[in-house]
Amino acid sequence: MDLEIKRQPNGITINNKYQLKFPKLIWQAYPEKEFLTDNLAHLLTINTPLISKNNKVNYNTSLPLLKSFFSTAIINSIAHSTDDYDQSTQETIKQFLNIDYKFKNNQVKYPNYKEQLEENAIVSFSAGKDSLLSLAAAQELDLNPVGVYINDTVSPTENKLKLKHMEKISNEHKIPIHIVKNELEKLNDFETWDTEETCLGYTHMLTGFSLLALPFSHYYKAKHIIVGNQEDMNFYFVNKEGYRTYPAYDQTREWMRQQNIMLSLITNKEAKLSSLIQPLTNIAIMRVLFKRYPDFAKYEISCDCLDASLESRWCHECSKCARLGLFLVANNINPKIANLKPLFNKEHKKLYCLFQGKEADCYEKSEEARDQQLLAFYLAYKNKARGYLIDLFKKQFLAEAQEREDQLINHFFKLHSMKNLPKNIVKPLKSIYSEELNNI
Repeated sequence: MDLEIKRQPNGITINNKYQLKFPKLIWQAYPEKEFLTDNLAHLLTINTPLISKNNKVNYNTSLPLLKSFFSTAIINSIAHSTDDYDQSTQETIKQFLNIDYKFKNNQVKYPNYKEQLEENAIVSFSAGKDSLLSLAAAQELDLNPVGVYINDTVSPTENKLKLKHMEKISNEHKIPIHIVKNELEKLNDFETWDTEETCLGYTHMLTGFSLLALPFSHYYKAKHIIVGNQEDMNFYFVNKEGYRTYPAYDQTREWMRQQNIMLSLITNKEAKLSSLIQPLTNIAIMRVLFKRYPDFAKYEISCDCLDASLESRWCHECSKCARLGLFLVANNINPKIANLKPLFNKEHKKLYCLFQGKEADCYEKSEEARDQQLLAFYLAYKNKARGYLIDLFKKQFLAEAQEREDQLINHFFKLHSMKNLPKNIVKPLKSIYSEELNNI
């Protein structure tokens, strides 16, 4: 497979067909375009051979400085991706390690970044709960946030709806939100290659944001690159082959530290990757977002199944819709605020890990995920929620939840580690969250 990368006035193209398109002024202002091109071209296509079944790739770019970092991220993410489709983790890792990546030359380019950045923030934005809370908190912390949405072009229904909501959020809250059009993701989509369904093509995307954000960081003099990595991303299980499996390895504290090593190299220690929601679990995120920032929360779109659904905002058929609706009811918040409805009927049992549902996803396979749902159903029960699953919870789990109530509340509504956050942000952020998480 030959991949010919060309720099354009507004980004790069591959094989004169697939575009990575930035706002033109922002791309042109960035001083390290040559370095960034070498590294982005490889990172954004590193999974392509796994999907296309090619085991050799020829690039017309130089060997990227960060190649070993990228490989580490993919290897540690494979267990999650293979678990969703009952593929072999070990065999897939072997396939990845046997890919032959060839570059035009081994003349690695090194950045020479000289800009001094300020207390401004670039926020990874998707209109989901994590990015909405990140954007709202960044605004309250006076970080002059700028949102950046990566339109991967492979989910047209979802993208269209999110773009519509982003325009409303930007106008209502006076926050700039930029779009990066990334057609390169089509090279990582199984439908492009007519191969079996898989999500292996997406394991680079969150690491990719830390690099895609750099032209925006430079343009807005923003030292903070904000992503939506919450405590749940550190909850893991061991899969049937014995591999430690995270919901998303590239959102763990461990990988955030590695990304900051990369950013330190690229920006001469000026830019830093952080997550303002890092100390929060999912149930706590929903509470803070909807109680403190309702004008942001009302725009939430977190369902990943919209392209296969006839519904416009939530499919109301997946485990993600189920648990987010549950978390709202648990926090005594009406899900209708976000056009979401609770899924407590008998047919929804399959969506919850607490009831060992067969359609619960990889995010719900850890012991912590099960306990978080135990607490959520208990709080929903105390809030007088009704439905078949509430009655089933009473029969099967009420005694356990009552016995463990204090422990569960302390664990899932407390503030977890904030080590990766800049020291000047920690104290005011703690104050914001503590105001909303006290008196559960």
